[in-house]
Amino acid sequence: MNNLKFPDQPILFIDASHGVAGDMLLAALVDLGVPQATLIDPLSAALPEHRLHFAPETRRGIVGCKATVESLEKSPPHRHLADLIGALDHPQIPEPVRQQATEVYQRLARAEAHVHGSTPEQVHFHEVGAIDAQVDILGTLLAIHWLQPAEIIVTPMALGSGVVKAAHGIIPIPAPAVVELLKEVPVCAGPAGRELTTPTGAALLTTLADRYCHSPEGIPAAQGWGAGTRIAPESDPPNLLRTILLKGSPLRRETVAVLETHLDHLSGEEAGGVVDQLMDAGALDALLIPVWMKKSRPGQWLTVIARPEDRERLIEEIHILTGTLGVRERLQQRSALRRESSQIEISGVSIRIKKAWLGDRLISQRPEQDDLRSAAQVLQISPAEVRRLTEIELEKVGHSFE
Repeated sequence: MNNLKFPDQPILFIDASHGVAGDMLLAALVDLGVPQATLIDPLSAALPEHRLHFAPETRRGIVGCKATVESLEKSPPHRHLADLIGALDHPQIPEPVRQQATEVYQRLARAEAHVHGSTPEQVHFHEVGAIDAQVDILGTLLAIHWLQPAEIIVTPMALGSGVVKAAHGIIPIPAPAVVELLKEVPVCAGPAGRELTTPTGAALLTTLADRYCHSPEGIPAAQGWGAGTRIAPESDPPNLLRTILLKGSPLRRETVAVLETHLDHLSGEEAGGVVDQLMDAGALDALLIPVWMKKSRPGQWLTVIARPEDRERLIEEIHILTGTLGVRERLQQRSALRRESSQIEISGVSIRIKKAWLGDRLISQRPEQDDLRSAAQVLQISPAEVRRLTEIELEKVGHSFE
């Protein structure tokens, strides 16, 4: 297990492309370097009596960690959502961990309720209510709290296939609750014939993930491996989950949807309002570029940048506005500076200022162009003069205008 000095504001990458379960994630974080005592002590105090043990485990020549939980309850009850959340009210559980654990349990309750035609409050937690699942969930969140990552990146989660025995009998893989938990989340097939992502693993990662991508960029500082219970056949990858800690960057990255289509049937008048209408519909950005198309036709290349969760709605909007027969779509990463806004007054008129930060360094601040035009009309001066007065006010507060 690692004994490295971790970087400030690290990025945590979790490779769930071969599957994830709560015990694997907990073990991988310990193997990464999270001290066992920071988990065992609060878990022993807050949860029903149990023993939590971590031990080295070798799979295909890779040494990782295996987490084992032994219940010491004589007659473990079937627990409801209120029981699980109630156990979080303990002085050794930090408030951020309590909030995240509550969200994990609520996600699980909503998924199970949807599958079983019940309500979140009435759901009987069978596997998830057992002490080992509670330890996995709360232990993982305590480990994340200790690491304090600036960002958590998760790969698409593997679904698997086949059947698995659950509290209600034999059910198909992926389990119905897993599918509910992974709605609107990238997934992949993974090795066939076995369960790869458990409800606990899915609920944890969908709560923790800031974004999803196949592989991050950065400078690795440490890695940890968590071993699952099942020994994978030689034809499959080892049943291990890997976590990688990377040195943080002042650049923040986010996932956006890029939507594109070519248009050669719209007049200039018809195309003129498309960009504004798409921005009003929620696009992050939109542009039309003149292009020369097949059959020597002049046309336009429409590109729309959107939040991933808005892409279906905006694709429909593009079809309606333009009549195009097809829209290409892809998910991409983009860097994004930390942004803030403030206001200054020019002769009693408020003007919004957009500020952009690279780490702790202010690298850009600009007035809203609409506010410059509005102020110019009110003050009966040119927008250029309003801009000059704005620059003077910004210099007074100690920031050069960029």
